[in-house]
Amino acid sequence: MNNNLYNNGYIPSHGIIPNMNNYQDNYSNDYNNGYVEGYLKNNLGKRVEAHVSFSDSIEWRDSVFTGILEDVGKDYMVIKSNQNSYIIWNIYVNYVVLLGDNNR
Repeated sequence: MNNNLYNNGYIPSHGIIPNMNNYQDNYSNDYNNGYVEGYLKNNLGKRVEAHVSFSDSIEWRDSVFTGILEDVGKDYMVIKSNQNSYIIWNIYVNYVVLLGDNNR
């Protein structure tokens, strides 16, 4: 077997480096967000129930957080109830229920 990776001494060049000044980040566009993230962002300010499971916790195993959906990110949501605000990591969310009349 030939152990020479580059036949005839040819080493491939990396080519031209593109100009990154005009680069558009497609991931910053709201239309390219994940389906669930985009759907929740369209429902900010509405009353929701987030059903979550914390598998390693005995006290908080299955919980429901009810309140106003304040903010949504790629991996979290913020729900504000009368007494508290909760940052809930999406990895723990089973599903979210929109409460009341949520038609716009």
